Amino acid sequence: MEYFIVRQDQSITKPIIPFKTDLDDDFVCSSVFGEVVEKENAIYLDYLEKPRRIVSDDLKELLAKYEDNLDFTAIVFTDVGKGTQRVHWLMDIARKNCISHEATYYPDGQLMELVIDPKKVELDCIFQVDGKKESFTIVNLEVAESMLRRPFLGIQLQRVKLEKR
Repeated sequence: MEYFIVRQDQSITKPIIPFKTDLDDDFVCSSVFGEVVEKENAIYLDYLEKPRRIVSDDLKELLAKYEDNLDFTAIVFTDVGKGTQRVHWLMDIARKNCISHEATYYPDGQLMELVIDPKKVELDCIFQVDGKKESFTIVNLEVAESMLRRPFLGIQLQRVKLEKR
């Protein structure tokens, strides 16, 4: 099986990102409000990495078809000035300790090249890998192909190396 890192497309220079939220690391609630300002030419992306992993309604629907153990919390992007609201979803993904001993690191502990051990992934289609300094959302080939067949905006996929046997 092949796996891919899901990343926010950094070439899109004006994504709409909540600048003020009632979101913190220990939140427990059914929905969150994120204040945004819809500037000219700003774009709502289907995938945001920060402040947390946030997906659009369409992407949530697709991912939920592939993985039962995903949890989503509604986040309502609100532009108070324009009086608009848009629902997105905070995504809580199963964490896997599957980084291979073949992975390479920079001296500061950041991953230079992610290599995963496919035996430790089991049958999960979507999961999160936590490195020493960063974490990654990973999808398998089937999910990646399904994402690419749809007109999602702001998503990049990067192939992940698998441990050699």
